Parts: sequence; structure tokens; C-alpha cells
Amino acid sequence: MTAASALHFTDDIRAAAAHVAANARHVRLNQESIVPFTRSLLHTRRARMTALDMQTLCGGTTAEEKTAYALALDAINFGSGYFELARQSGVALEYADLARALRHAFDAKGFSDPARWAEITPQDCHALFVIPAGAHPQLDDLMTLFARHLQEAGAKIVSDYGGRALNLLEAADRSAERLAAMVGAWDGFRDVAEYHGSAVPVFKRAQIFAADVWLALGGAGAADFQDMHRLTIFADNMVPHVLRHGGVLSYDPALAARIDAGQEIPAGSAEEIELRALAIHACEIIRDAAQAAGDRALTAVNLDHILWNRGYEVDLIDLPRHRTCTVWY
Repeated sequence: MTAASALHFTDDIRAAAAHVAANARHVRLNQESIVPFTRSLLHTRRARMTALDMQTLCGGTTAEEKTAYALALDAINFGSGYFELARQSGVALEYADLARALRHAFDAKGFSDPARWAEITPQDCHALFVIPAGAHPQLDDLMTLFARHLQEAGAKIVSDYGGRALNLLEAADRSAERLAAMVGAWDGFRDVAEYHGSAVPVFKRAQIFAADVWLALGGAGAADFQDMHRLTIFADNMVPHVLRHGGVLSYDPALAARIDAGQEIPAGSAEEIELRALAIHACEIIRDAAQAAGDRALTAVNLDHILWNRGYEVDLIDLPRHRTCTVWY
């Protein structure tokens, strides 16, 4: 990924999201709800994440260890479509469970060396994340995917960055967008769908890696990014869920019924692409509305954190989100 192409990385995401919004058939943006939703969300829930929880989530103490941890975590930061299968199988598979298991590996097993990831096997992932082999065939498949993504990330750091994750950050030259573009070029982070013949880049995990490492390093050193405002939200199944129940997005009756019944929405389907793309587009408008109302420092990253935490509040947490078995979220 060249410096020139990185300059258009998130612009392409925004343009594609706007295109999908203009042509969507299953998800609709309720423009008239933007201002009241924005006012309610930000006036009552203004807490913004400014640092990763170093005690429970972020492994390591040095800049190298923190960077390696963020990269390993975001290499496997997917599987939400498998969470219900895990619960039914008596397995802990939520994001925090994975983050803690990975931190334990960093602390106790020397897993901070990317060369170790390059050699990991699905059996190793079963042990590392405490997912018993055979608990469910799809969970076995997920551990194979985890191993594949960790292998790629480790091999890339070894072959292209001298075995040090921090060298990857330094190559981004103080740009979160460039870092996301660089990692987004890897197969395991290349989050691009096709919608009626048009490419729809989303790059959720590539962008969240840039944000996570910025938080982990306190926005200092190699993570002294000057363009955090350039990132979009990290489109998954939580943000559209919150926007739906906040009245910003509406789903057609058939899609709403499938989601509410817990049916899988296939990855790459028109419905799934519209859910993610309209969440991005809506959040761009929400951010602009907030800035016009005086909150000029609000970024899409701030907004994503607010919405993600909103989804875990008592009135929303038990309502069904769309379920998709995918490596992108």
C-alpha cells in the first residue's frame, strides 16, 4: 500500500457506503431522526474511550508488546456470528473472553513474539482460547480461522518488518489511515464486499487496529497519529443494532423478522452489506450533526465507542442483533 493510495483509503469507504445507502432495498436511513438521536446520545452518554484497559485487555508493558498484542487481538477480532453457538455449547467466546485469553498467553507463554503466531495451529487455538475441540463443528472451524489469521499476521511481521510489530507502526509514519491501509492489504484484513457489481470496502478490523494501538500507546511514540479523525466507525453488527433501535435505521419487515428470530444473515448478501454500509453512512451524518451542534472534537472513533457501549446497556443488550458468520466481525 503506497502513501498515495492510503490518502484515499477512508474516502473510498465513505463513498461506497453512501452509494449503498442511495440504492439500498432492505435498510433505510431515517434522515429526520438524525438530529434528535444525536442530541439524546451525546447529551446523556458522553463518555469516550481514551485508553485501553491495561489490566484486563492490553497485554504487555513495552511499546512492542502492546503493539503486538493489539495486532494479534485484531487479527482474530471476529466471530460474533458464532457467539450463540458458543453459549449453547457452554463455551465462553465473547470479545472480552478472547482478549483475556490472549493477554494470558502474552503474560505466561511468551506469545508476544510474532514468530510464535506464524507457527500456531488450530489445536493451539483450542487450548489458548479454552474452546474444547468437538464442542461444535462450527467452533472447530472458527479455531481454524483464528489460526490462519494469526499465522498471516505473524508471518507478515517476520517477513516484512524484521519480526517487530513496532516496525509496522513506524512504517505508517504517524498516520492511522496509512496504518489501516497497510494492514488492510493483507488477506486476513481485506474487508471488501461486492454490492450489485460495485466494491464496498469496510475494513473494520484494519481500522480498529489503528485505533486500538493508538489507545494502547496513549497516542505517543510511533502511535502519535495526526489523522485519527480520518477513520470511520468499525462497522459490525452492534452499531446498526443501536441505530435501528434509536430510530435512525429501519429494516424491511422480512429482514427485521429474520434478525429478531436469530436467523443467520449470510455474509456478503445484499442485506448484510446494507446493514454495515448504512451504519457507516449514518454515523458520518451523526458526526457531522454533532460537530455542527458544537461538538467539534467528536470523531467517528469516539462515536463508535459510544454506540458500542450503548448496545450493552440493559434496554438493548438482550435484543437480537443481526447474526453473520464472518471473519470481518
